[in-house]
Amino acid sequence: MDLIYLDAAQGLILAFGGTVVFYAVRAFLRTKSRAMLMLGLGFAFVTAGAVMAGVLFNTNGDLVAAETAQAASQAVGFLIIVYSFTGTKD
Repeated sequence: MDLIYLDAAQGLILAFGGTVVFYAVRAFLRTKSRAMLMLGLGFAFVTAGAVMAGVLFNTNGDLVAAETAQAASQAVGFLIIVYSFTGTKD
C-alpha cells in the first residue's frame, strides 16, 4: 500500500519537473540563451534522478542502488543548474 504513495509522488515529480524543463527549453528556443538551455538540462537530470530511483526500487527492491542513482543524477543536475547561473555567457 505504501508504494502507491511513492508512485504518486514520483508521478508528481515527473509532471512538475517536466513542466520546468518544457518552459526552460521553450525560453531557450525563443531567446537562444544558453543559460536557459543549461537550466533545462539541469532540471532534466534532477527529475530523471528522482524518477529513476522510483523505477529502480520498484523493479529490484534495492534501496541503496536506487538512492545512489538518484543522488548521482541529482548532483549532476544541480551542478548544471549552478553552471547555468554562473558560467554561461550569452
